[in-house]
Amino acid sequence: MIVAALALVAVLPTYGPLPAPSPTAPPGMRIPVAPTEALIVNSGSTNTAGYRLRVDSAGRTTLQQGDIALRKTVSVRLAQRFFADLRAAGPLDAMRPARCMKSASFGTTMTIVYRGKTSPDVSCASAGRRLDEDALALADAAGVTITARPLPGGP
Repeated sequence: MIVAALALVAVLPTYGPLPAPSPTAPPGMRIPVAPTEALIVNSGSTNTAGYRLRVDSAGRTTLQQGDIALRKTVSVRLAQRFFADLRAAGPLDAMRPARCMKSASFGTTMTIVYRGKTSPDVSCASAGRRLDEDALALADAAGVTITARPLPGGP
């Protein structure tokens, strides 16, 4: 019995100590606190890659999806509508979380970080419906894709 346990330990990978956190947040990971910037976070699912989309009120976006980072400028009108809807929603952490049915395999969550506060899943919340629509429109305009992107230098 002990020999079998030792053999199992010998073939299983071992992990060392966890690395210390970086003293500075990587680009796109910093929590936005200014009233002119927000971060949209999609969790992804088993079949789709999640993403982080930083957007400012001038329409500048930074998209991080997988190993790819894209910078684009989207419609200022779309960005301003998003920020108007964010202000109308009030503090995002005060939004009531809603429950909704989602597939265990294909379901995703969409949260928004604005002025240091994080929303519940806006794809479920009826109060967050406009924010969800804005976030999806921004993601589309910024280049989010559900298909795999080719690796740099690949075919």
